[in-house]
Amino acid sequence: MIKKIAIFSPFLNPVGVKEATFGLSKKFSENNFNVDLLSVHNEWEDMEFTENMNLLYLSRGFKKFPTRGYLKFRFTSLFISLRTVFTLSKYLKTTKPEFLFVSMMPFIAWIALKISRNDYTKFIVSIQGYPRNNYFRRFIWRKVFKSANKVVAESESLMEMLKKMTGLESNITHIYNPHFENQNDFNAFDYVDIESSNYILGLGRLTKQKNFKLLINAFSKLKNDELNLIIVGDGEEKSMLKKIVKDLNLSSKVIFKGEINKPLNYIKKAKMIVIPSLWEGLPRVAVEAQALKTPIISSCKDGGLGEILLNGEAGQIVKKDDVDDLVKAIKNYLNDDELKIKHVDTGFKNIDRFSLDSSSKKYLKLLSETKNV
Repeated sequence: MIKKIAIFSPFLNPVGVKEATFGLSKKFSENNFNVDLLSVHNEWEDMEFTENMNLLYLSRGFKKFPTRGYLKFRFTSLFISLRTVFTLSKYLKTTKPEFLFVSMMPFIAWIALKISRNDYTKFIVSIQGYPRNNYFRRFIWRKVFKSANKVVAESESLMEMLKKMTGLESNITHIYNPHFENQNDFNAFDYVDIESSNYILGLGRLTKQKNFKLLINAFSKLKNDELNLIIVGDGEEKSMLKKIVKDLNLSSKVIFKGEINKPLNYIKKAKMIVIPSLWEGLPRVAVEAQALKTPIISSCKDGGLGEILLNGEAGQIVKKDDVDDLVKAIKNYLNDDELKIKHVDTGFKNIDRFSLDSSSKKYLKLLSETKNV
């Protein structure tokens, strides 16, 4: 018997979890589910749909709204929230899917369920990232989680944080987000030659959270004439970061590549990849680096990143926002091939945890076992 599952995940910016959610949706459609992907921000238009997958628009009017910059992002989020709650509640009232799967804006989905007076649909909430713990968030999430049939954290450490944050235990579990289908994804990729491989790589959105100024400052202290720094990504801090580079007289050594859709070439050829974030969830780039045997340095062990790096056995974890500690770690990899090989081999042996095959089996099992609250 085919069941219907609705996916509500209004991604305002391109993030790794979008591909993870779509990958899970495809697996659901292959396993006796009819999948409705509910579009708010035209977020699913560039994806390749298969049989039993449907694109439904809750609204078509948000594509031109600004999302770059903290205040603009918050304004757009609020506007979408106020508009979407009514169209989503109407959908839930008329369609009554067996499941509502939410990985963004769970509070809006919860309100829509309440308005629709839908007691039939099972409410599955997937939590990403490493949220800030404050009174408002604790209050809201406790309300949402109490109504959810299942709350799925993307990492074990996030699961423990959510339990402590809300005081709830029974319906909170964890399943790693999928970041690739299987190892063939990397074997089949069309790798092409790029510039010299003598570079350190930073990859991600150029925002305060990603903290690329730490990486730039650490690079400036290396005093290595043969080494370059390549930064792949875009965001509101780009101009500020370029000014820092100019002030440090590094314009010929630090190269901004902008946003690249599939940056596997750059990951594969890098001497190492540095993730200098102030906080992280389960970043796709770290899993891709492990699959390609590229060494990883992270200044963040909270969230799922510490689990990806096996708490230091599959990569170096440095003190948060500490330039000198990061410089030391970079030199470790430049000078110690044995350490580098040990870390990349350990990471490579453990990447199946983050495959779509592994994650989807766990989600399908969770759906089959989920009962009404």
